Amino acid sequence: MKLIKYLLLMTWLMSLVNCSPASQTTTENVSVTLPTNSNSSAANEVVTPEMQAQKNAIDALVKDLYKQHDAQKSPFFQTKNRALVDKYFDKNLADLIWKDANESKGEVGVIGFDPLYNAQDVNIKDFSVASPKITGDKGSVAVSFDNLKEKQTVTYTLARQNSAWKISDINYGGGNTLLAVFKNHADHQANSKIMSGEFEGTYQVGDTTCTVKPMETAFEVRWKQGAGAEMFFAGERGGGGDKITFSSKPKKGQPNVFSFDDENYSTGTFYRADGVELPLKRIK
Repeated sequence: MKLIKYLLLMTWLMSLVNCSPASQTTTENVSVTLPTNSNSSAANEVVTPEMQAQKNAIDALVKDLYKQHDAQKSPFFQTKNRALVDKYFDKNLADLIWKDANESKGEVGVIGFDPLYNAQDVNIKDFSVASPKITGDKGSVAVSFDNLKEKQTVTYTLARQNSAWKISDINYGGGNTLLAVFKNHADHQANSKIMSGEFEGTYQVGDTTCTVKPMETAFEVRWKQGAGAEMFFAGERGGGGDKITFSSKPKKGQPNVFSFDDENYSTGTFYRADGVELPLKRIK
């Protein structure tokens, strides 16, 4: 009887050892790396060797422009070397810079300030050029500096032309750019011409236009729809003194007449030789 009990006890103990749950295994610490957010700017920007080369080219161009400018070898305000202007700027902006330098003849021209620092007086500190940004054939780079204790940022926009990067505009902030300076000057000149008190420029006459150029004793008028020039002479229409008029002198028949309402020669009526009256205004 004791032997049987002993055997049963041993059988039960062995079953405890051999029948342990298979799920009871030793676990180890596992380090899990979560995927990065593919929408982040860092993940999206892949700088290829070609892209880096283009960024380096923009960086070198802008830095060299400042280097030459600070060394009194600027492409601005000089009339001896057009190629120097073309080295940095695209044709549109280069044409404007070159024309301004030549027409100002050493005097203050359209650019009446330092175009790289957007100031009359400069005392530059903490100068830095940010990493260029490129989208296709367009690029931009921000230049920051402290001028007379005032922090400023000037942003250059560039375009790639014939594999070379050229500056197409300089943005000073607040909607003020170098191209805007030239445009505002041109608009002012046009408005001044309209208010110049001279019979000249481009006029809208009914549905057509004409250009008027002062000569020594007359005014040359060339019509958009026509050939040759028609000469007009100052005078009075119908003997009245309330209008300023300019009349043609045909060999026969009635003349064509410009009749103005104001001393600036900006608005009035055109009396055609066949009796038709057309509204008249200067547009340029």
